[in-house]
Amino acid sequence: MCRFARKLLTPANSIPDFHAFVLAGGKSRRLGQDKALVQLEGKPLILRAAEILQPFVTQVTVLAPEGRYESYGLPVVADQWPDQGPLGAICTGLLSSPAEWNIFLACDLPLVSRQFLHLLVERGQATNSNAAVPRTEDGWQPPSAVYHSRCQTAFARASQQGEWSIVKLLDGIPVEVITSAEMANAGVSEFDLLNVNTPEDWVRIGELAKGAR
Repeated sequence: MCRFARKLLTPANSIPDFHAFVLAGGKSRRLGQDKALVQLEGKPLILRAAEILQPFVTQVTVLAPEGRYESYGLPVVADQWPDQGPLGAICTGLLSSPAEWNIFLACDLPLVSRQFLHLLVERGQATNSNAAVPRTEDGWQPPSAVYHSRCQTAFARASQQGEWSIVKLLDGIPVEVITSAEMANAGVSEFDLLNVNTPEDWVRIGELAKGAR
């Protein structure tokens, strides 16, 4: 755990290891290009996601098809269920991780902030639940949340049964909800979880990024 996170949270000897995974296995059909490689301010989104995670965790790993992003200097774990959405990707990460707590972050969140990641780490330390997941006006945000290794059993069972609804899975495990109001109180902007799916989304992201400077 980094010095920054230790200073903000609790004494170092009480901090569990956190591993992080960047989810980058999507096909980006609506955007028309690989969203993980779209550049904002001269840097691809996959690297922006990894760099903002690094101060909070012991390691950052990319979840993506093998051979796609190794040239960026990050370890890559191939999604065992590449066509089954975030549940399959998160299950892959949990089964491969040696850490107690695991942060998952979608690669297509150009405006995500350190405040948001600090909130996830803080909740992971404090909760007795198996996960801490944001829930905004748009609904659950499971690809950008923190999960304990205790979730491995539930995720593995769902994958074995072919149940790929992650929202349904969340209904069956102890989850701490992180609300929009709580995020706002922690200094997290409403734009932190704004993702890029279409060219129009990307234009909006660019305008918001310019306005933030």
